[in-house]
Amino acid sequence: MRIVKKILLVATAFLAINTAHSQDLFPAVQRLKNYCQATAPFGYSPRLAVLSLTPKDNIHYLFPLYHGFRDEQKFRQIYSDKGYYDEMSQYFAFAGDYETALQYLVKSYDTIDDATAHKIYKTASTLKNIQHVNAARYIHLEAKTRRVIMINEAFAKPVHRAFTCSLLADLYRQGFRYLAMEMLNNFSNRSLSRVTMNTGYYAAEPTAGELIRTALSLGYILIPYEDTAAAVHTATQRDSIQAANIYEILRKDTAAKILVHASFTHISKKPGPDGFIPMALAFRNISGIDPLTIDQTDMTEESNFAYGRIIYQAYLAKFPLIEPSIALVNGNPINVTDKDLYDLCVIHPPTQYKDGRPTWLSLGGLRKLFIVKPPVEDVYLTQAYYLNEVIDNNNAPWQLVPADQTYITNGAGNYPLYLRKGKYRVYFRDINYQTLNTLNVEVN
Repeated sequence: MRIVKKILLVATAFLAINTAHSQDLFPAVQRLKNYCQATAPFGYSPRLAVLSLTPKDNIHYLFPLYHGFRDEQKFRQIYSDKGYYDEMSQYFAFAGDYETALQYLVKSYDTIDDATAHKIYKTASTLKNIQHVNAARYIHLEAKTRRVIMINEAFAKPVHRAFTCSLLADLYRQGFRYLAMEMLNNFSNRSLSRVTMNTGYYAAEPTAGELIRTALSLGYILIPYEDTAAAVHTATQRDSIQAANIYEILRKDTAAKILVHASFTHISKKPGPDGFIPMALAFRNISGIDPLTIDQTDMTEESNFAYGRIIYQAYLAKFPLIEPSIALVNGNPINVTDKDLYDLCVIHPPTQYKDGRPTWLSLGGLRKLFIVKPPVEDVYLTQAYYLNEVIDNNNAPWQLVPADQTYITNGAGNYPLYLRKGKYRVYFRDINYQTLNTLNVEVN
């Protein structure tokens, strides 16, 4: 599609290497940053060399933010400036703060100058003969003739997990029984029948936890497929082992239908730089099955690269979409950023917020907004855990994943959470992550 290529070429030709403009932080984030810079938070370790969510074999959602704020220069040297912002973005997403996650993600990008952005917007404004269809319905139709579907995500964007969650029930009705996930723990201590810290590191992000709980409730069999020796393997070796692990499902169940949830370009069907063979291509080579590959990362707000961000903004200015969509030209799907790595590209609309929280946290109606009033003073973080999960874990939440959590308050100083119908135990923590109080609640 020539006009799309024009957008890409303009962006590439004028890419400017600058520092991303900073944006104002949520008051709660600025408070945490100021606190960490002035005081060593409880549990802080000056010797920490890797940002981590799991100190002392427990989940601590503020722990990486403490160290990222207090020892910013050290971690910039360890990770590089870009790596530091990437890491912090992911940990804000873990904490339930999507808006700050996006702010930090953009800080890791190169930027495009105003003149280039203007040209991209002008080019996008001339686009025509493009139709948009509901992404979930289009995938439903495509799935009828497929045995393997692969969909990707960006680590700092739980909206991708929310969308995958929206596909589960329909795909199950079509015979998909296996959910293979890169994020699942593939070691012997894994927990695949319930969501705990041993389910997988990224599974500790609350929306990921809800995706997994939904899959289990529907009857999916969870399949971990990560290469357990990834740290010492090349990228191609890692992806080849991932592909082999997924293919093993088909060897054991010749009628299997599989949904694969991976990250970024692992689901590409084209060789990468330096001969890299991504997982989807390796899977096709060994199985003879052509998987349907669905990208979410390029055309979600802020994209995952500098000019992709401007292309997204220009495209949505021309086509103000209000639901996840697939773009079609003459009935055929296209990728707006002109990549040919994937079969489909989901275009996510800009996030709508209510009381500072993304409305897609409702998971398509599975959950509703539930306002929690703190029963004590000095509350910083509010977390809602499933009551039965807490009881089954000896009444302790330390190794569990909350259904939702936030340090963002509404205008009345209350905490907006998205929760399913059911019973919960809400934990109220101070800025040092110490429990101030608990409250059992029921959502009707």
